[in-house]
Amino acid sequence: MRIVKKLQKATAAVAGAVVLLLSGVEGKGASWQDELQGCFDIVETFDELQDWTPGGQWYSGAGCPTCPSNFTLPMKKDGSRSIWQLWNNKGLSFQFTPGKGTFAIGDLITGATSGTSATVRRVWNLDGKWYIQLTNGNTVQGTSRFVAGERISSGSKTGSNLQWPLFIADHGEAYTWRGRGKSLVMDIGDNDNTKASDPTMAGLGAQRMATFFGDGVTGKSGYKKIHVFFMIKMSPTFFNRCLGPGTTCVAGGYDPLNVVKVFCLNSGFTGVSRWGTSTEAAQVGGNNRYRLPEYGLNFTLFQIAGGGLTYPRSIFFTENSNAASGASPDFTYSHIVSGRPVRNGSKLNLTPYISSGDWFGVEIGYDIGTVGKNDGSAEFWIYDKNGAEKGRYSVAGQKYLMHFDHFYNKLVLGGNRLSRSGATGSLDSRWWIDDVIIHGSRIGQSYFKRLAAREKGDMAAPVAASFAPAAKPPAATPLPSPGEPPVASQ
Repeated sequence: MRIVKKLQKATAAVAGAVVLLLSGVEGKGASWQDELQGCFDIVETFDELQDWTPGGQWYSGAGCPTCPSNFTLPMKKDGSRSIWQLWNNKGLSFQFTPGKGTFAIGDLITGATSGTSATVRRVWNLDGKWYIQLTNGNTVQGTSRFVAGERISSGSKTGSNLQWPLFIADHGEAYTWRGRGKSLVMDIGDNDNTKASDPTMAGLGAQRMATFFGDGVTGKSGYKKIHVFFMIKMSPTFFNRCLGPGTTCVAGGYDPLNVVKVFCLNSGFTGVSRWGTSTEAAQVGGNNRYRLPEYGLNFTLFQIAGGGLTYPRSIFFTENSNAASGASPDFTYSHIVSGRPVRNGSKLNLTPYISSGDWFGVEIGYDIGTVGKNDGSAEFWIYDKNGAEKGRYSVAGQKYLMHFDHFYNKLVLGGNRLSRSGATGSLDSRWWIDDVIIHGSRIGQSYFKRLAAREKGDMAAPVAASFAPAAKPPAATPLPSPGEPPVASQ
């Protein structure tokens, strides 16, 4: 089921063609966001959003109807809601201006205005900007009363709390796709690093960002076949180089990767943190019921794997698909695809983009198939920053649905990291996301054609496209009603 009916799409196509003939491609003054919205169903360039930070609060659970992350959401410049309906972050950090002395791990700092105190977990200097990462304990959520602009001190050491880090903003030419506009910065931390003396970066970006695009009534709303596209740039230091040559890895290669969740495609939701109808949810039991608001029962996680002795110099995506199993009232989910490399030889390797710090494009095309049948399919593409298709992976004959006749209708960026070694304390482990697009057919080729024309300034002639202009994205659905407990820290 597509978001709009075929007749509506055909009407939109005719109307769109007339507009193009009369005014050129979207009009020379159209923003990049407006132009893409005229071509694809759901678009987020971040350029039309207000600068955004969750402020002095953290929430590292996976989603619940009453969580604070539902109420401090990114907004458009005009004050209306954006597509983002849930966020997580892994901890608290704030940007500061150094004064006298140098803050260090273990210092107890106090705010002169707020009077609140906290222990310094780590101090970061990134591109000339200073950040203090606060110790918040092993808790799922909380808040801090530090305020922007106040003087901070620890004994004779002083500084000024400049601001809570902006997760959506103009992060500078190097960290914004095309060197302009805004982007989203992600920071997923490391669940396996418990070292107080060498903690992993946390709180300098979002841990998760989620958007729900169903109708809010039934889990069979959204897309039977979905395409998702985004541009991504990862810090060159995100992954450890080999720490144990000859034992767990190869000298000059990468440490073995355990769990690095990058994004998740979910089905059957009726709200961003509510899976299924009440009747369907009542049929779920077992050990995975507490994960229902996050994952649902039929979903695919895309992780990054590689390194170690098997893939010493290769880093790539893997598919991890799960399907509902069992019977009512104890339906749960089972792994049907675990760690399947999404690669075709070395053509889909991410290593060149990570080592260079270049932006690259990711696109997936998934058909969830029919309940009980082996008719699901998956496609995956990687593009370089110039739009060249560097590799394609595909698989057919998949049984992605064994129970519950649902469609894809939720996308989550980010997740968590389990490094196994815990040796991620000194790494700049951020990544940046831009131009997120959801559509019912291929995106990448048309996206880069349109981008190339825009970059050349040649907007007078229409760009040939293999898609019809899309209808408006689905209206934002109301926040779910309270009733489910918070989910444990992820």
